[in-house]
Amino acid sequence: MAVVGGHVERRVRKMRTTRLRQKIKKFLDDRGEANTTEILEHVNSTMRHGTTPQQLGNVLSKDKDILKVSTTKRGGALSGRYEICVWQVRPGALEGK
Repeated sequence: MAVVGGHVERRVRKMRTTRLRQKIKKFLDDRGEANTTEILEHVNSTMRHGTTPQQLGNVLSKDKDILKVSTTKRGGALSGRYEICVWQVRPGALEGK
């Protein structure tokens, strides 16, 4: 398979994010809602190559079927308190697939 102008690499990257999106939507559909850290832990423990926090944030914020429903405060020993987003899948998003 020859790489012509990066087309093969883009296709592989798109397939990877498609699988990632499907995995996240199924997880959120099963759970109802989850925060970003819980989603990251689930993806990285169940997918062979997992994802990075940055890539996960991009997928969560740009997918129209995934909704940010609230934020919650978390406390870290070294980092103090910070907010983390809570997500859920849009109702009916998985029914057509």
